[in-house]
Amino acid sequence: MSQLNDRYVHAATRFVTDDDERTELDLELRERIADTIDDLRARGLEESAAERQALTELGDPLRLAAEYRSRPMHLIGPRYYFIWLRLLVTLLAIVPAIIAVIDALAGAGAGESAANVLASAVATALSVAVHIAFWTTLVFALIERAAPDGTKETEWTPDRLPELPTSGAARERTDLIASLVFLVTMAVLLVWQPFFVGGERLAVLDPDLWPWWGGALLALIALEAVQAVWVYLRGWTWPAAGATVALSVAFGAILIWLLTTDRLFNPAFIDHVGWNPGWIESATPFFVTVAVVIVAWESIDALVKAGRRGRTVSS
Repeated sequence: MSQLNDRYVHAATRFVTDDDERTELDLELRERIADTIDDLRARGLEESAAERQALTELGDPLRLAAEYRSRPMHLIGPRYYFIWLRLLVTLLAIVPAIIAVIDALAGAGAGESAANVLASAVATALSVAVHIAFWTTLVFALIERAAPDGTKETEWTPDRLPELPTSGAARERTDLIASLVFLVTMAVLLVWQPFFVGGERLAVLDPDLWPWWGGALLALIALEAVQAVWVYLRGWTWPAAGATVALSVAFGAILIWLLTTDRLFNPAFIDHVGWNPGWIESATPFFVTVAVVIVAWESIDALVKAGRRGRTVSS
């Protein structure tokens, strides 16, 4: 073969690190080039013209080598692209905001200025967003290359069709973000409780809540976050409504029990702020009523939404 053919084969095999694979690819390419040249010469082309025409038809040597080696020339292919995109958008819409709130609370509790708190929160959110984009893309790129070409995709059914877009879609996304930020803030406040006396943290809630009651409240908050994402992705199904009712009742029951048994607030905190124990005792029925109303409202609202969605789907 001529130098032109050798240059083409070299360009196609130079990035193949495995010796056996490179040798096999070299032989296959030379054989294909020779066959193409012979075919073109049989049509009446001169040898040099046939050689150039053959290489032109074969195209970019790197792309041809990738086809021979079954290596994708894209970072994320169509099998996983839209899964990657949906997951990435969801994570970017939720996680940086939550981490920024936590960072801002930590900065405020440490006594930093408002400007420093804001700058730190923004920088943290941007850093988290970059990490999310990088690691999510890396994982999907590795899956793209590790999964066999014959991997059977999940069988498609009409059940996988998305809901028609509604005017409330943007509001639902905003509600999800607000719910998650609120839940994370609750979890941080439950654990951290940023109230200081003389430079030392004074717990607002009774320290005896830990580990059992405090841990139970944290677990319920985590389940509430999972529930919020579930509802956003799947809509208000009856199982989702049932989970909402169960979580609301469980959270409300714990709070009511802690309130009625005087186990919620730290006695040292009550003494420091000068609250009258008698006033707290007299206000307990009011707080219990508020808790019951909130639980009932959340439960009824979830059941109504599930019923409304069920009628829409059936129609």
